[in-house]
Amino acid sequence: MEPNLNLLPQVILDFIAATNKPDPDAYVDCFSKDALVLDEGKEWAGKAAIKQWSAEYHFGANITLEPIQDKQHGEENVVVFKVDGDFDKTGLPDPLYLDFNFQIRNDKIKQLAIGLSKGSD
Repeated sequence: MEPNLNLLPQVILDFIAATNKPDPDAYVDCFSKDALVLDEGKEWAGKAAIKQWSAEYHFGANITLEPIQDKQHGEENVVVFKVDGDFDKTGLPDPLYLDFNFQIRNDKIKQLAIGLSKGSD
């Protein structure tokens, strides 16, 4: 099911555009100053940590995001992305689908939790 990108908050559209461009500064600017990222069982808190995480794990791996599905759960926007890039894909599903759970406050990403997609439902 193709997501209706027009229904996504602008900051998520900006996040996708900054990822795929790539534009690390615009990417980090999508986050609030006290934002939290949860990825691979680790936490990165605050813009400085998120900038460091994204430089290494996101832009360093040339990640691209293709939105596949979006779901809204109350305050959360969950977007399923087909993720590709130059990272070790050993043991990962192919194609790789990840759930990006966004919590938005004041038009910025307050929290982003990334995990393997449970599949479309």
